[in-house]
Amino acid sequence: MEGPVKTRASQPTLQASLTPVLSPARAFVVQFRENAGAAGERFTGRAEHIITGRSARFESPEELLAFFGLVLSAVPSRLSEDV
Repeated sequence: MEGPVKTRASQPTLQASLTPVLSPARAFVVQFRENAGAAGERFTGRAEHIITGRSARFESPEELLAFFGLVLSAVPSRLSEDV
């Protein structure tokens, strides 16, 4: 009688040396309004920069991207490189 066949599950390969480090200085939390995805609803929500705590409400993709640009242009480049 043979035992159960065991298969080895494929495991993800870590490629730390090939993956660029993501800086927390460039990290944001984006929260969309509950019914932002509903038909006819606008693109609305709130974004917050993790390091500075600056936040803004947005009603379009353009406003969200403008907030990202505003915050990132004010973050010292040294901070982005050190973290």
